Amino acid sequence: MIVKQQLEDEEKMMEMKKRKKTGIRRNLTQIGDTFTFELRKNMIPFIIMMIITALMFTLFLILQTLQEVQDIPLPEDPIKYFASYFQFIFGFLVVLTAAGFAGSIIAEDFQKQTGNLLFPKISKSRLFIGRIMARFLMNAVCILFYYILVSSITFIKYGEIPTAILLSLAWALYYTFALFSMVTFVSSIMRSTSASIIASIFLYLLIFTMIAQIMNFLAGGVEPWFLLSYYENIITSILNMPEPRYNLITFPIGLGGVREFYRWITPDVPTAFWGIFMYSTIFLILAFARYQRRQSKSEG
Repeated sequence: MIVKQQLEDEEKMMEMKKRKKTGIRRNLTQIGDTFTFELRKNMIPFIIMMIITALMFTLFLILQTLQEVQDIPLPEDPIKYFASYFQFIFGFLVVLTAAGFAGSIIAEDFQKQTGNLLFPKISKSRLFIGRIMARFLMNAVCILFYYILVSSITFIKYGEIPTAILLSLAWALYYTFALFSMVTFVSSIMRSTSASIIASIFLYLLIFTMIAQIMNFLAGGVEPWFLLSYYENIITSILNMPEPRYNLITFPIGLGGVREFYRWITPDVPTAFWGIFMYSTIFLILAFARYQRRQSKSEG
């Protein structure tokens, strides 16, 4: 009897292990299928974003060329020349690509009522993971493409590509993921893709930027580590680390008085790492929770 019981227990354990392996394999297969489907589905938007990326680079290249024609000398340091391509354009490019790829990631299911038609047997968690992986990959390729273009023109002008560019690229992708997560959250609370994209761009370019400017004058030098847009600065500042992290600006007031204002330039590396990590994590958790709640209501 004892031997028989042991054999039965071993068979049960083996069956449980087999089911567990089958379940893991099925989960990975469904995530992979979602990943592939999303890549094919968003190929046209991806091509459009790549064209926009190339166009933005070309416009800034024309501006640089016009300056050269007017005898404005190039910077002696190739890093400064490389960084010049990120002063006005790159922040907008990052938020635009993030909004373009993540703006519809959840909102489209409820706008078109397709959430249960495309993947009727897949769990929402696996669908969510597959979509995040595919769309952020396309977002990352656009950012990488911009870096390749700027690195190429830097090499043509100076005959070298500074290795610090790799650090900048790593921070750019990391920061892009935080923006991508923010747009994903906005998509989870909006009823349409267009509203999600507009709200994300408005939130980032106007709200965050305006708060950052107000903080410079009212916060008495408090570092704006709680603003997502602040972490964008490390993408170019990492090229010249260590460098001053803030400027002290003085304005004359009254009769001989002086008022000081702090303009924060960049976070340090640990602050940027954990700040971006916290923003990404919080936005993704909130987005997934909202997604499940909306899906439950629509099914009910």
